[in-house]
Amino acid sequence: MVNFRSQWRDLAGWAPYNLPLGTASNQAAKLYDAALDQLVYYYDDPTVGGVGGAMQRMLEEDPTFVAGNLLKHSMELFVTDSSAARNRFDEYCSSLDLEKLHEWEREHVAAVRCLYHEDLVGAMNKYSEIALKYPHDIHSMNFGYVMGLINGHTSSLRDVPLSVVDKYRPDMPYYGLVHGKLCFGHAEMAEYEQAERVGRIALEGFPLDSWAVHAMAHTYENQSKPREVVKILEETSKHWVRGVNFSQHIHWHQANAHVQLEEYEAALTIYDTHMERCARGGDVFPLSDASSLLMRLKIDGQKTGDREKMLAELWSKHNDEFTSIFYDGHSAFTAAMVGDTASLDVLLDNMREYIAGERKGWNKLVTTKHGVLLVEGIRLMGEGEYGAAADKLSECIPGVIKMMHGSKAQKSVFSLILIHCAVMSGVKKHLCTAEQHMKDLMEWNKVSTLPPLQRRLWDKIQHQHSKD
Repeated sequence: MVNFRSQWRDLAGWAPYNLPLGTASNQAAKLYDAALDQLVYYYDDPTVGGVGGAMQRMLEEDPTFVAGNLLKHSMELFVTDSSAARNRFDEYCSSLDLEKLHEWEREHVAAVRCLYHEDLVGAMNKYSEIALKYPHDIHSMNFGYVMGLINGHTSSLRDVPLSVVDKYRPDMPYYGLVHGKLCFGHAEMAEYEQAERVGRIALEGFPLDSWAVHAMAHTYENQSKPREVVKILEETSKHWVRGVNFSQHIHWHQANAHVQLEEYEAALTIYDTHMERCARGGDVFPLSDASSLLMRLKIDGQKTGDREKMLAELWSKHNDEFTSIFYDGHSAFTAAMVGDTASLDVLLDNMREYIAGERKGWNKLVTTKHGVLLVEGIRLMGEGEYGAAADKLSECIPGVIKMMHGSKAQKSVFSLILIHCAVMSGVKKHLCTAEQHMKDLMEWNKVSTLPPLQRRLWDKIQHQHSKD
C-alpha cells in the first residue's frame, strides 16, 4: 500500500539539495522535512503532531533555526491578517543579523516581509525567484505557485513549476508533486494535452498526491467533460480521501460534476456526507466550496432545503476580514440566498471602510476596482431585481474573474450568477450580454462546447429570444 513518507531527511539527507538549512540539529532538520511534506501534500501525520506539531517541535529542538522560523512566520502571515502575527514577525526580525545570514535565508526574510505587507504579488515574485535559484526549495516553489493562484496570475501556475521540473528525478522527493503542480497550470492555460501528460506522470510518481488528482479533474472540467471528472475521481478515491486537508475540495469537484450531469441527489449526498461537516468548522475555504455548490444547484432550478442558512451565519463572522474578494463574493451570494440583507449591508459598509483605509495589496486593488459593484449586484439579485443586478454584474464580472483568487472552476460561479440574472431579467440586452459572456468563456477555455449547466442556461436564453 502506498503511504506518505515516515523517514525524514536529516542533515546528511538534505545535503544533496543545495539548501543551507542553517541548523546543527538533525532532529530539527527532520521535523522541517516533516512539516513541509504535510503542507504540500495536505495531510496530517499524527506521529509528529501534524503540521503545527512538527513546526513547534522543530523550533523546540533549535529555536535559532532560521529556515524553520521563517516557515512558521510565512504560514502565519499567509493565513491571517492578525496584528499578533505581524508583531511576532517584527519581534523575530529584530533578533536577526541579516549580514550573517546566508543569501537563501535573506531572500526568505524578504519574501515573508511581502506577506507581512499583504504584497502577495511581491511575495509571488520573490518566492518564484528563490525557487529558480534553489529548485529543491519546495516551500518557495509551492508558495510562489499558490500566490499566483491567489492573485489571478494564471500563467505563473504553469511557469513556476515549469522552471524547476527538469531539476527533479523520479528518485527525488516531490518529483510527482512538481508534475502535479504543472498539470494544473497547463489546465488553467487551456493546454490540455500537456496537462494530461504531466498529470499522469504525477500520479504514477505518487498516487497519494491529492493536488495532482485535483489537477486532472480540472483538466477535464475545463474541457466541459464532467463524466471524465467523475470517472477519474472514482478511480483514485482510495488515495485522495487520505489528503485530509484537501479531500473536501475534491468532493466539491465531484459534486459539481454530478450537478453538470443532472445527478442532483448524488451531488446533495456528497454535500451532506462530506462537505457540510467541513463547512461547519467555519474556515473560508470549505465554506466557499459549500456555498458554491448550493448556488449552482439553485441556479439549475433545484431545491436545497435550508442548507445555506448555516453557511450564511458562518460567513457573517468573516465580513470584516477582506483577505480575498473571492471569499467576500461567496459571503455575499450566500447571504443573498437566505435574504440576509443586514449581513450584506455590513459587508458593504466594511468593504467601503477597507477601500478607504491604509491596507494595501492585490486584494485591495481588486476590491477597490470591482468589490462594491459585485456585492451590490449580488444584493439586487437576492432582492429579485434581476435586470438591475445584470447591469451591475456585467460591469464587473468579466474583470473580477480574471483578477480574483481562484481557479477557473471556482470563479465560474460568478459567471453563472451573471447569466442567471440575465435569464431571469428576460430583457434582450441582458440576454445578449450573457450570450457574449459564455462565448468569451469558451474562447478563454479553448473549447467549442459549453459545460452542460451553462448549456441549459444557453437554451433558456434561446427560448427567451424566441418569444420576441
